[in-house]
Amino acid sequence: MSDAPSHPPPQSGLLARLAEGDWAGRLLGGLLVLAVSGTAAVLLAPGDSRRLPGPADLGAPAARTYKADRDYEIVDEEATARRRAEAARAERPVWEHDAGAAEAAVERIRGGFAHAREEEAAFSGPRNGGREVSELERQAEAEFEARLGVDVEDRDLAALAAAGYSEEAERELGRLVRIGLGGMVAQEIAPLTAERERGIVVRTARAGLVEGERLLADAAGVRALRTARDDVAREVPPRTVPASLAPGLRRIALALVRPTLVHDALESARRREAAAARVKPVALSVRRGEKILGDGERIERRHLVVFEGMRAQRAGEELVRVRLGGGALVALCLLLLWRFARRNLRRFRPARRDALLLASLLAGTFAMGFVGFAVGDALHERFPAFPGRSLHYLVPLAAGAMLVRQVMAAEVALLFGVAAGLGAGLLAAQPMPFALYASLTSVAAAGLASGSRDRAGIFRAGLRVGLVGAAVAASVSLHAGRGGAEAAIAAAAAFAGGAVLLPVVVVGVLPIVEGAFGYVTDVKLLELANLNHPALKELIVQAPGTYHHSILMGSLVEAAAQEIGANPLLAKVIAYYHDVGKVRNPLFFAENQRGENRHDPLAPSMSALIVKRHVTDGLELARQWRLPRAVQEGVAQHHGTRHVGYFWAKAQRAAATGERPAPLDESLFRYPGPKPQTREAALVMIADACEASSRALEDPSADALRALVARRIDEIFGEGQLDECELTLRDLHAIAGAMVRALEAIYHTRPEYPGKAPDARPPPRPPVQLVARP
Repeated sequence: MSDAPSHPPPQSGLLARLAEGDWAGRLLGGLLVLAVSGTAAVLLAPGDSRRLPGPADLGAPAARTYKADRDYEIVDEEATARRRAEAARAERPVWEHDAGAAEAAVERIRGGFAHAREEEAAFSGPRNGGREVSELERQAEAEFEARLGVDVEDRDLAALAAAGYSEEAERELGRLVRIGLGGMVAQEIAPLTAERERGIVVRTARAGLVEGERLLADAAGVRALRTARDDVAREVPPRTVPASLAPGLRRIALALVRPTLVHDALESARRREAAAARVKPVALSVRRGEKILGDGERIERRHLVVFEGMRAQRAGEELVRVRLGGGALVALCLLLLWRFARRNLRRFRPARRDALLLASLLAGTFAMGFVGFAVGDALHERFPAFPGRSLHYLVPLAAGAMLVRQVMAAEVALLFGVAAGLGAGLLAAQPMPFALYASLTSVAAAGLASGSRDRAGIFRAGLRVGLVGAAVAASVSLHAGRGGAEAAIAAAAAFAGGAVLLPVVVVGVLPIVEGAFGYVTDVKLLELANLNHPALKELIVQAPGTYHHSILMGSLVEAAAQEIGANPLLAKVIAYYHDVGKVRNPLFFAENQRGENRHDPLAPSMSALIVKRHVTDGLELARQWRLPRAVQEGVAQHHGTRHVGYFWAKAQRAAATGERPAPLDESLFRYPGPKPQTREAALVMIADACEASSRALEDPSADALRALVARRIDEIFGEGQLDECELTLRDLHAIAGAMVRALEAIYHTRPEYPGKAPDARPPPRPPVQLVARP
């Protein structure tokens, strides 16, 4: 009998697929398909025009006279909601200022010290039983902490007890707390500055009771919590306070400092709700037999409001079958194209935000087509000489495909164009010809937009799309047997829609796509790559050495990105801004130092903390400058979780020689990460290490640069920093070659000038202190 362990029978194919499937992604995909197909279904069948006019009839003459069959009280929901929303938005946010925070804290300090001195006096008498006295002392310390309301370190309690909880210590602690809690202290200043245009309502409270409120329009007098604590930390204790007590008193004071100005979300929401509730509904009264619209009168919005209210109060007025059929056609189209792309296109690997964007743009395309066709019909009624079918070509339905191509691969834009074209055909009165026109112009827009790296390029691409659209529209009109005049009008409308309206829509919507979905387009990147950007201007003024290092890195990462097929422009922009946080403490980095090294008197852990801080400062400044999310992520990831190498080695040497206690806390010397998540961020990490190390080479020959680059890449790869990005070994080999060539171009040998001695050599460059480069 075999002793081999028995294995459970393998699951069936269906069960295995159920167990391994990405159900969250599939659920999201299903919901998006339903949303898009539902939107299309509503637009395909806006209402039963045989009974009551709908939005599609706006501006058209009424086919008959409409009278109310009974009394109606119709609320204009849109106007009511708009007015209520405006009233709610007009309400200022409410913040509560605890004006008695400092005095309350001082009272707690006074009570705690007084109680502690009483306990100390009790302990000063005869003591029987050391254990009992020790327990009483612990109880006294606990009572002292409870009265202060903060946890106090044992060493600080011991120092206070040794000083007998002196009145000098009490006064100093109270002074520090008054400094930290004086005025208004907020957790962060950003929410206040965001409301600087309309101001905020500050309610002053003392001991839990509201004393009054006022409007605060300028947040200049408000301190951030970090600033308040820094103010406390910078205070120098008076000579009357023993040196052994000063650090402990400062730590206790820092713990007591808290925000005194906090956002009262409940009161703010209550006031917004109250303001909205005070707005009365916008209502229309219609009496039985009252004429709503006469035969031949033009249908206006006020008529549609009445008809919509009447329709809402009736039952069974929707064309269920028409909507169901239209929605099903759109859903089948989306599912088939999506499935085909996932199975056959290697570059079609959309993230969830990509799916959301595609669904939003597709629904927006349908909505734009619906509105555009209605406008075209209205123009036809106003100017009968222009055929209504030809005016439909004015609608820039190719805008969605061009937008998709700006942020995704060409294959995705192609499939989107096909789906948008087929859906647009269902919206039009001439489905097949218009579907062909919309699909071909969308394909043209997807192909021609690939080289549009600025807004002028988008308009040039729009001009070409207009020419393609004009040719298609004229061909479709001639094929349908229409006259040359109508074909010319259709071609002119298609040209205007592509050359004028299409780029205008794309340029207008592109910033919304960037902001709402976090994409970074080449148009935005080119703006950020301009060296006149305010952040780079500040960098060159505050940290010129860092600025020069960033510009050189831009050349390295751009060359490497081109070699591996990454985004060269994105990589260069990340390189330009990756060290922007050094403007906060520029002289702690050697490329900005001129002789003095500010790290010499500091402990390695403190130096490492200062160096690591440039990442968090950089991320904060990137958000302040509103840099795109991809650039912010590159700033946060360009060091990954690597060591602050120089100071880690320095701390290890100190521990080995006994100068510093061991073991060391390695986390103090590691960057917070995360590791690079994209190829562009990984290129910046590699270029940062290579460019910094190349400065220390006395002879930057090709062989020396090649060896240095290989060594740095091996170190980064060996540390696992590249585990979470899509770099292959082939990519790393190509990156090394590109960076070596870029460094050779930077450190190329200059020819000897006439009159110079042949054996004269330039003085050697001073070695770079690695402390400069984190």
